[in-house]
Amino acid sequence: MGTILITGATDGIGLATARELARRGCELVLHGRNAEKANRACDAVRADVPGAVLHSACADLGDLAAVARMAEDLAARLPRLDVLINNAGVYMTERRVSRDGFEMTLAVNHLAHFLLTGRLLAVLKKSAAPRVVTVGSMVHSGGRIPFDDMNCEHSFNGYQAYANSKLANVLFANELARREPWLTSNSLHPGVIGTKLLHAAFSMPGGSVADGARTSVYLATSPEVANLTGRYFDACSETAAAAQARDGQLAQRLWAWSERAVGGFAGPAS
Repeated sequence: MGTILITGATDGIGLATARELARRGCELVLHGRNAEKANRACDAVRADVPGAVLHSACADLGDLAAVARMAEDLAARLPRLDVLINNAGVYMTERRVSRDGFEMTLAVNHLAHFLLTGRLLAVLKKSAAPRVVTVGSMVHSGGRIPFDDMNCEHSFNGYQAYANSKLANVLFANELARREPWLTSNSLHPGVIGTKLLHAAFSMPGGSVADGARTSVYLATSPEVANLTGRYFDACSETAAAAQARDGQLAQRLWAWSERAVGGFAGPAS
């Protein structure tokens, strides 16, 4: 079934995605913020699937240098990568900045995945049919890309910062599809799922994490989407993303901004 890297695989939707993919016989690389969390996730998956082939990877996604180091390590370790699932995400109730000076929601949800994907393209290219799956959210419809205040220095609202980052996810997935036609790149809404993020952000109940993993697993494995790219999915069905997420000029402008933001870390992993 191939080798799949899942970011944010230590709990919530990411861990549920790992469990289901392991049941399907995939070889998995589980990312966590640190080695202890990643190893604990591997143990949890092995408890469900004793024969699972698992590897761990760790990096604080709020630190671009750490993301680059993880990509370099994975490029050296993996003979190929068939699927990258950009799953990790945070919701901040107050403004914080990353090690590199970016607003933390933007740093983790968008810039870390932008950098990681770029540095793993060479390893993805070794796969016969590589896929990149980016977990967005329906709240992208309320997002905007405020180029004059990307780091929320003038005003900060946790929901708006999150919605903006999810719009960035969908724009990134679409522009990656346009730039790299040799892979498939799709984004998705996982559903309203009862994760730590949902509770922190909205103080409301949600569906099971297994339900939240379903569309990620579908996009990572289903032959039905083998030739579909630049699309947005909800409940394992293609659906229309918000108008601003389909704006090609905005996607290209965000890509250019993101390249400048990740700066010297953007070179491909060897």
